[in-house]
Amino acid sequence: MDENIELAVKRLKDLEKRSYNNNTFEFGGFLSPAEFDAFRKVSPAGEAFGGYAQAERRMLRFGDPEELGYDVPFPIDCIKVSSASGKFSAPLSHRDFLGALMSLGVERRVFGDIVVRNGIAYIFCENRMSPFILENLVSVGRNQVHVEISDFPEEEYEAGRQQMAIQVSSPRADAVIAHVCKLSRGNVTPYFTGKLVQLNGRILERPDKLLTEGDIFSVRGFGKYAVGESTGVSKKGKTNILIYKYV
Repeated sequence: MDENIELAVKRLKDLEKRSYNNNTFEFGGFLSPAEFDAFRKVSPAGEAFGGYAQAERRMLRFGDPEELGYDVPFPIDCIKVSSASGKFSAPLSHRDFLGALMSLGVERRVFGDIVVRNGIAYIFCENRMSPFILENLVSVGRNQVHVEISDFPEEEYEAGRQQMAIQVSSPRADAVIAHVCKLSRGNVTPYFTGKLVQLNGRILERPDKLLTEGDIFSVRGFGKYAVGESTGVSKKGKTNILIYKYV
């Protein structure tokens, strides 16, 4: 196991133990899919949330509201970043916003997903870091930006999907991914062995995993997809499936 992932798992186990011993809520920082997957292999404890339903980077909350008799929400803010002039001089990507945050010295585990939609970025972060980001994130690349706490337009995010209909011999993960990413079955294998495929927020290493309606998967370098309904079987015996790509 990678040393950083091992340390993350140890930190989470300590929080789990503290929550149990002290009857308190304890929160871990935002976890990468690899860290989340590694922790889940040793413990089922903790509720996961990343600020919106389809978040890849998620925080774990230890402590059960029913057992403790009270509730504490996840300490997550959504920060909206837009051009100060109303329009960016050039299209900005996820990497541009990530780089701007890292250049401020913000640790990666205190902020989660960065969702870029229509030239606006939504950054999910621990609320204790919000004042710092609001005060210090003044530019992204050469663009001056305006930052504010905002609700996340999840309906707009869900609407921003491209539908495609595919035919596969089986709804196996490797078959579906090969089709949507326009790769051969053989060329798909390294993405699984290299831990570059995620299914429902966890790393997927089994190419023979059967995908079902509602599954969310992503492939590094190719984006995120949702599995829709099966629309029947073709005359040649192939399964018709609707796939939605997030854009």
